[in-house]
Formats: sequence, C-alpha cells, structure tokens
Amino acid sequence: MKTLDRMLFLVAVFSLLFAQTVGASDGAEVLDIKKGEIILSIKNSNSLQNLVKEWLSSANGTVGSLKIEPSEGIAIKIPLTPPYKVNNKWITGTVTEVVMFISPSKTYFPTLLVFTKEEGLVAVHVKNHSLKTFLKKNKLFNPELNLVEPSLR
Repeated sequence: MKTLDRMLFLVAVFSLLFAQTVGASDGAEVLDIKKGEIILSIKNSNSLQNLVKEWLSSANGTVGSLKIEPSEGIAIKIPLTPPYKVNNKWITGTVTEVVMFISPSKTYFPTLLVFTKEEGLVAVHVKNHSLKTFLKKNKLFNPELNLVEPSLR
C-alpha cells in the first residue's frame, strides 16, 4: 500500500507544481524543480508531439526507485494531443501527458513519468539520443545535466 500512497502523493505534488491551467494546445511547460517556478513555455507542434512519441517508443526500463522526481534540475510537462496509444514492454495504454525529469545528479538518470487513461502512471527510463538536441533547441541545455542512460553506467 505504501507504493500506491507514494504515487498518489506524486500526483498531488504535480498538480500543485503545475497549478496553472494549461490546455494541451498550449504546449509544454518547463519547471525549475529547485525554485518551483515555470521557466519556459514551449509551443505545441508536430515535432514536439513526435519527440514525445519517440521517447515513449524508446522506453528501456522502469524506474526502480520510489524517488521518481529529483531534488534539482528541470521537469518538462508535455500534454499529448491527441492522446497516443502505446503498447510496449514498459507502457500500455493511452498516454495523455508526460513529464520528463532531468537532473545534474550523477545518480539520477533522465526519467519519463507517463500518464495513461488506463493504468494511471508509470515512470520509465528512455533512450535519450534526441534529448540533448531538444534541450539545445529550446535553450535548456546545461552541460551539468546528467543525460546518461542508466544502462551505460
């Protein structure tokens, strides 16, 4: 029951962190986790939606810790429009929204929190070959951010 309580707590935290009401057509929001402030809004586009689909299809394992969110770094909240059906080893369901967490911590690897209509939420690691490009394009790249995949430790 502790895992369920933790997940419900996380959902409540995300609701508070992203308290601004944003429609899916408004695109992504980037949150500075330490400051608790939204630092950037990214316009919704086909390339943004396709990037999320790429991340979803490249899931390579679930997060093995109950500590899903890092204490510092960035969180990128992206609604999917329209919702996207995924059926792979790690994610099954209709994805409505994702949150990508990236931290400078060497022990925290990029983590994608996936919200589905059917299963609720799941946290996965993804192959992140496009993550650095995305961060640079949106002026979010910082060489201190840990972009290493957990399998490459």
